[in-house]
Amino acid sequence: MTIMKTASKGLFAAVAAGALLVGGAGGASAATGADHDTERRATARALPGNWMYLGVMEGDGAFGDLQGRLLRCPPGKGNGHPNAGAACRALTKAKGEIGSIKPQNVACPMIYKPVTAVAYGMWDGTRRIYAKSFSNDCVMGAATGKVFQLAE
Repeated sequence: MTIMKTASKGLFAAVAAGALLVGGAGGASAATGADHDTERRATARALPGNWMYLGVMEGDGAFGDLQGRLLRCPPGKGNGHPNAGAACRALTKAKGEIGSIKPQNVACPMIYKPVTAVAYGMWDGTRRIYAKSFSNDCVMGAATGKVFQLAE
């Protein structure tokens, strides 16, 4: 289990760092042309449908303690996300682009306790990568709804 947790931390750090390098809050795709098609088909066979692996780390960088969950849409068996229905609805409205989720009007405390949200997955056949730091978890929740609300 320790090896898996360490590997997950490393994977999320790499995803977050790569996403930040190519533009931060939006979706990004590293592969092009034939490479992209081959990778997309392989990923679709491994985990069909719309899905995102989501993680939240304390701090304002790509490194930290990870809390991650798999979100499969539509929600069903094998979904590890405790708020799958609401998260899938938000992502469906945003066409899988986390940065396009309509922010909620929420009064958040002005406490600086940064968190970094990272995600990777497939949505409507397109690979999605997202990474963004927020000043605290309330601000993150206001910007992304239930997508990164991973605690039960």
